Amino acid sequence: MAKETKPNHKNESSRLETILAFMAAGLVGTSILAILATLITSLNSKTIWPVIVFYPQVGLIAGAGCIIALLIVSLRRRSRENNSK
Repeated sequence: MAKETKPNHKNESSRLETILAFMAAGLVGTSILAILATLITSLNSKTIWPVIVFYPQVGLIAGAGCIIALLIVSLRRRSRENNSK
């Protein structure tokens, strides 16, 4: 039979931190690309796609929210580690 392992809270929080970090980087990165796409399309044509214009407004806010959530998760994990020592 396979050995049963105890659930490790360190792996769960580090996985959540990794997911939040990649989400924040992805949202901020794609928002910057959307801003650049808006600037380039506005130089070449008079029509601008509404999705490209409004995505940075939502994406940057969501990216900032992910960064704040990452900070809170990281602080809680460090607090829990310090209390257990």
